[in-house]
Order: sequence, then structure tokens, then C-alpha cells
Amino acid sequence: MTALRDAIDYTTLGWVKPELDETLRQARIEIEGFAEDPSDGSRMRFCASYLHQVQGTLRMVELYAPAMVAEEMEHLAQALQVGDIGDRDGACSTLMRGVVLLPDYLERLQSGHKDIPIVLLPLLNELRAARGEAGLSESVLFSPDLERPLPADLTAAVPAAGPTRNIETAPLLARLREAMAAWPEHGAPADASELREAIEALLSRTEQESARRMLWVASLVMTALQDGAMPVGAGLRQAFASVERETRRLFEDDGFGMPRAEAPFEPTRQLLYHVAHTYTEHRALQTLRTTFDLSGQMPSESELEHARGSLSGRNRALLDTVSAAVKEDLLRVKDALDLHLRSGQSDVSGLLPQVEALGRVADTLGMLGLGVARNVVQQQREAMHAIVRGDKPADEGALLDVAGALLYVDATLDDQVARLGDSDVGTNQDDLFSNESRKVLEVIVREAIANFADARQAFVAFVETSWDHGELVEVPRLLNEVAGALNMLELPQPAAYLTGVRRYTETELIGRRRVPNGRLLDTLADALASLEYYLEALREQRGNRDEILDIARNSLEGLGYWPLPPEEVVEAPSEDGLDVDVVEDHGDMDSTVAAFIDRDDRVPQADAADTVPAFDQVVVAHVVAPVAPAGIASGGFEATGDEIDDEIRDVFLEEFEEEIGNLDAMLPAWRANPDELERLRPIRRVFHTLKGSGRLVGARTLGEFSWKIENMLNRVLDGSHAASPAVIAMVDQAFYTLPQLHAALRGEGMVTADLDAIQAMADRVAGGEEVFYTAPAFEAVDISVAAEAGADDDVAEEIAVESAALDAEADDDSLPASVDELLLEILDTEVTGHLATVDAWVEQARSVPAHVDDALLRSIHTMNGAFAMTEVPSITGAIAPAEGYVRRLFAARLDATPEGVEAIADLAAAIRRTMTALQSESPRV
Repeated sequence: MTALRDAIDYTTLGWVKPELDETLRQARIEIEGFAEDPSDGSRMRFCASYLHQVQGTLRMVELYAPAMVAEEMEHLAQALQVGDIGDRDGACSTLMRGVVLLPDYLERLQSGHKDIPIVLLPLLNELRAARGEAGLSESVLFSPDLERPLPADLTAAVPAAGPTRNIETAPLLARLREAMAAWPEHGAPADASELREAIEALLSRTEQESARRMLWVASLVMTALQDGAMPVGAGLRQAFASVERETRRLFEDDGFGMPRAEAPFEPTRQLLYHVAHTYTEHRALQTLRTTFDLSGQMPSESELEHARGSLSGRNRALLDTVSAAVKEDLLRVKDALDLHLRSGQSDVSGLLPQVEALGRVADTLGMLGLGVARNVVQQQREAMHAIVRGDKPADEGALLDVAGALLYVDATLDDQVARLGDSDVGTNQDDLFSNESRKVLEVIVREAIANFADARQAFVAFVETSWDHGELVEVPRLLNEVAGALNMLELPQPAAYLTGVRRYTETELIGRRRVPNGRLLDTLADALASLEYYLEALREQRGNRDEILDIARNSLEGLGYWPLPPEEVVEAPSEDGLDVDVVEDHGDMDSTVAAFIDRDDRVPQADAADTVPAFDQVVVAHVVAPVAPAGIASGGFEATGDEIDDEIRDVFLEEFEEEIGNLDAMLPAWRANPDELERLRPIRRVFHTLKGSGRLVGARTLGEFSWKIENMLNRVLDGSHAASPAVIAMVDQAFYTLPQLHAALRGEGMVTADLDAIQAMADRVAGGEEVFYTAPAFEAVDISVAAEAGADDDVAEEIAVESAALDAEADDDSLPASVDELLLEILDTEVTGHLATVDAWVEQARSVPAHVDDALLRSIHTMNGAFAMTEVPSITGAIAPAEGYVRRLFAARLDATPEGVEAIADLAAAIRRTMTALQSESPRV
């Protein structure tokens, strides 16, 4: 699966690119709003939030240089928010430039071109200069693969520990330190051989992999330096100083500190940067270039030129906008000419504004590089100008000639702009993607993809029906038609691979009625996924498609159908059912559940809910897997193969924790004014981000949970549902559930919340129902509206009894408690705010009729859900009946009795005691 992922990295970007574009568009709107009204600092706060989301997504797909640009933009937005920028207008202009150019660079990567971070350096330094920060050097964006294994013939380390190790290494460290001290700041080292020997001696006594890699690289670089094969400079001396510092830290801190494995990476990277920029032939340098593939790190001049051209601000979205504006100007001119001809006017001075408009259009077309269209418009402008000056007669023929030429420009402008936007397509495909061929190709590929989708669904049915081979009957015909379409487009290679899949299906699955084992299922899935990605890339006219086809070929080789074997006639088994002589051994069926994994896992995507399910999005019905108890879900990462590494998931967990913090900051302001949709949009975006990112890294439980909440908030934002108490309560419930999901993904606990019930309730709220979720384990009372007015007295007494029990418990022995630190921090902030609401209501209710309002109900409901998430039943046992009591009063429009008011006051005091106990050095309840 690693090869498949490497081949379609740009497709992964394609899944998240629309969301990135939308987020950057929102950031651009905020920048424009701030430029118009600099006093509104909230504009830059929202802008920084959007840019932070962009940065996190880019890091998740391992585009670190664009992520650095987004990070610098975020810092600049934050500085503008607090007023730390002197030249505010210039900073806004720089920020706007970054928002416009970043999509250009991403669009280039999406088309399959190489990531060349160096071209982003001017933009990075421009953003830093706007904040008064020093610029970065080219080496910052140099990122070789520092996980490459060391040569197998490298001498193994001599193990030593404790005092013996210190005694052995102390003189070597002293030699290294003295040799570095003798190296002048400007010039060659005084004794290069002494430096090299000390480094090599330390290398033989180093066992940590990253430190051995650093010292090995340093020894080879020093060898080349000693032989005069490398230029000497301050930067190289600084790199060796870093090597000396990290080596000393490794040995001198041994046994006392916790050396970080990644600490030697930076000195290693600096040394390799100098090697990559040295073109002298030397054995040591060549070894380093080969080991770390440094030639692949250095782009050619043509690649650099192409990458710099991608930062021209001419991304497809901008081109479409400019094209629409040009066509609108042309339409106005044509309308003016039409009106002049129809009205029979003799005064041509009224056409002067159209002359000026055509001049603007010609300039715009020239800026876009559309020289032919510019010349046509320029000629018509000169003709119109001659008519206005009186040099030419304003007859009908002359004006119709102008209008006809403008019609030609209008009709061909879309195709010309499309070619600009698709300039990444190789020159060898020019004929294929000409204007006429493009339309033919779109039709053919669209039909081929539709047929392939039908074949994919047949494979879905084959697995879902526990290997009913009858579901595959139409697959050979469908795949044959797709292969025929590719042959029509003169693409014989992918057509041949489709023939291989068809032959395998006909011969092995249908003819011999085989049931493929887990390995063959996965191989077949790879072949089909590869071909489907190829068709999608063909439809979107992306380059570099051959690498995708390599996966199909390798998979067919694994199936035994490449090269294509001779045709053979296979008679189907005579008995109905499977032929036991040819059935593949499945072994443990549990292991085959992942055989047809969702294509979202093969290549992660940002929003799987909006796409057609892939052929392998199925579960084998008869496989029995462990099931969590009712209401409890594991919530951890699901198996996705080997394409999602731990580093990406670590970044995701950091982003997840930050999003919880963002919600914690945004929810109070929205609760205070729930009808203000602009406060709700960033909240909805948090759940949208968790949905997409969660699915991207295999956190499916989180992704589906977040989608339910996002869907509910979408109904509020589109006006089909009000921001009612039920909506607010559901968002609060989700907010308190997220830390459990976060802990589960860290492997530090399980989700005890009833996710299915919460999601079902969110669906009901999204459908317009005013319903509230209550944790079933602590739901102590019936929440239906009481028929008689006296019901509140009984519940008030119940609350008072519970509160008294809590008071007694406080005097008695308490029990140890364990609450997640992040959840407790959130709980403290939220409960403090809601208790203030309860206190204000009690204070007012003691002097005037105690009318229950929405704020009181929302506060008690939120605290009930929050404590339920922390699994503190001693307090939820009292809050649950209180919520039922207040809800019944609210629904029946009844006032609370004096006893009820005092019971709620006692409840608030009990909650405060509980929070104090949970926050003590030895948390207890």
C-alpha cells in the first residue's frame, strides 16, 4: 500500500483542496473586512483561526513548506489583531498576497508536480518582514529523508555503559571540543584530520540510530573538506558546532536526562544541505548523495521556473473570476452597439465609453498572456475609436464587424482560460486535449467511469452476499466497455490492465467460482482502486498518471494475470454452490474483514460523506467481531493498512486537542446569543474539520460523530432550524463527549458515552424536533410534563433529599476519583459559568415569582451532561432529577415553589463541593 500512496499523494491533496480553498476564501473575506474597518479586531481573530485550520490540514498531508507559509500568515494575522504592526496597510496587503498565492502553489501540486519549497521562501520572508522578524535562509526549507538506513557495512557500535562509557568518551569529547575551538570563524579548520578522527571514534561508541547517522554524515563531510572537495564557510562551521553540541549532550547527559531521538536531525540536515549544494565529484560526497537521494532534493532549472510560475496568482479560481469580468465587459459593449444600431442614432460620441471599455479588456487579456485575443480586441478598439473620431463612417457593416469579432472572443475565451488553468498538462498531450478532443474525451471518460462504478458495485454485492457469484455476471461486460473506451482514446496500456481484471473475474471468480482469500482480496482491491484513480485523473486531466498504473500492473502480477495468460474455457461447477476442490483457504475470517477496506482508507479523503462509496466499502456479514457493551464504544483508530503513519496521527491528536480548546473559547459567546450565526459558523467548522481529518487518519468513530453534529448545525445555518435550546444542549453534549473520544484515540481509555443515542438525538434535532438527550445511566425521573401543578413539590423534595445525602456524604468517608485532566479543565470553566447563571436565578427567585427561563434549563442540562461524561454518579444522581423538575416547570409555564428554589440553591452548593473535591491534590467524591 505504500507504493499506492506514494503514487497518488496529489490525489490525497485533491480530497482536501476544496476545503482549503474555501477556508482561504473565508480568510480573504476577513482580511478585506479588517482593511475596511481596522477597529474590528475580531476580523483578524477569525482570520487567524481559518489560517490555523489550513496549517493543520497541510501538515496532516505532509506538505510542510506550505504549512510554514500558513503558520507565518497566522502569526501576522494575530499581530494585526493586537495592533503590533506599524504598517497596517502593508501587512494586510502582504497577508492578502499569501492568501492568493498559496492556492496557486497547491493547485500546482495537485496536478502532480513536484513539491519545491524553495520557491515559497520569498513569500515566507515577506510575511516575516511584515512582523519585523528576520528572514529565513534556504536551508530551512531543505528537507531530505533523515530516516534512511545507514550502510550495512558500517562498523557496529561498541556497547558501553555507566562509568566505563564516560571514561572512554570524555577524552574524545575533549578532542572534539578543542578541535572546534581551533576552527576560526572565517576559514578552514586548523586540524581537519583531528576533527574527523574524534568524530569517527565517537561514532564507534554511539548506539542511538539518529546520533550515529549524524556522526557518520559529519565524518564523510569532514573527509571531503579535508581533501578540498567542499568549500569552507561560516555556515558549514556552524553545522559542525551543532554536531559537537549534540554529541556532548548525548554523552554527558547520559543517565541523567532524556535525550530526544530527533535532536541530531537538525545538524544532519544542515550538513546534507551543504553537500547538496556542492557539485564537486568526491567519493564521500557521492556516498551521501546516493544514501539520502540528494539529487532528488535539488530541482532542475526547468522545474524551478515552472514552480515560480505557479506563484503568479493565476490559479483557476482567479482565472474564472477574471474571465467572467471580461465577458461581462464584452457583453456591455455588444449591448451598446446593438442599441446604437436599433435606435438609428447618428451621434457616435455615445460610443466613446465603449472604446475605453475595450481598452481595459485588451489590457486584461494581455496581463493573462492571451495575446491573440488581446490583438483582436485591440483591433476592434482602434476601429471603434476611428468611428468615434469621424475617420470612418459609422455604418451598419462596420459596427457589425466589431460586434462579430467580439462575439468570437467571447465564444473562445472559456477554452483559452481553461488552457491557462491546465498548463500543467504535458506538451505530448496537446493533441489529446485540444478544444474538440477535450469535449469528446469528457463524454467518453464520463461514460467509462459510470460503467466502472457499476462494476465496482457488483463487487460490493459479491462480498455482501457472502460470495454470491451471480452478482458478478455483468462485470466482464462492463469492464470490457471501459477498456473499449480507453482504446478509443488511444490508451492501450490501461485498457490492457482492465482486460486482465476482466479475465481474472471471468476465469477465477465466475468460471471456477473461487472465493479469494484475504491476500487476493486485497490485491484485487489494489488493482481496481488503481484503475479507478487513473480514470479520475484522466477526467481531471492531471499529469503523472503512469505511476498509478504501475500499481495495477503489480497487482495483476500478484493475481497471475499479467502478462495476460492464454485464453481458456472454464466450465462452471455442476453443483450449485462452491466447488470445494478450488475454494481458497480463508483461515481466520476475522483477518479478512479488512480485505475490502474502504477506499477512503487506501487514500484518505476530507469528506467521504459526499462521495460515491468505493467498491470495497463493505463488511463481511457473517464475520463475528468483538462487540463493546451497549452504550460503550472503543473510539480508537481503525486499521487502515500502512498508509497512515504514527507521526500524522500524532499531529492529528494535537489538532484535535486544539479544536477542543477552540470550542471551549467559542461556545460561551454563542450560548449568550445563539441567533448570531457568525458566531456559530466557526463552531460548525470545528466539527467539519474533525469529521474530515478524523476520516483522513482512520478515526472513523469521531468522524461520524462530528458529521452528525455538523449536519445539525448546517440546518441552523441554512435557516431550516432555529438555534433552539435543544440545538444548544446537543452541541454542549457533543463538546463534553469529545475529550472521551480524544482519550480513546490516545489509547488512554474508552468512550463510555452512548454515541449511537447522541447521534440519533442529533438527527432528530436536525429534523426539527425539540428534544433533549439525557445520559440513560443517570436519568432518574420521567421528563414528561406533569399533568398536575403539584408535581413540582415532589421533585423539589427529591432534590432536597439528594442534596442532603450529598451533605452527609461530604462528612463521611469519600471515594477516590479519576477524571481526565483535559476534561476536568473544561468542566471547571463550564460549570463555573453555569453556576453563575443558577445563582442569579436563585437570587431573583427568592424575591419575585420564580419563573423558570431558558437560561436556567440550559445551564442545568449542560452541567448534567458534563458530569455524566466524567462518571461522577454522586452528583449526577442529584442533577438529573433537577433537570427533569426544571424542564417540567418550563414546559408547563409554572413557577417554582420556595422549597424548589432552595433545593436548587442546595444543588448548586453541592456542585461546588464536588468541583472542589475533584480539583484537590487527591481527587475524591
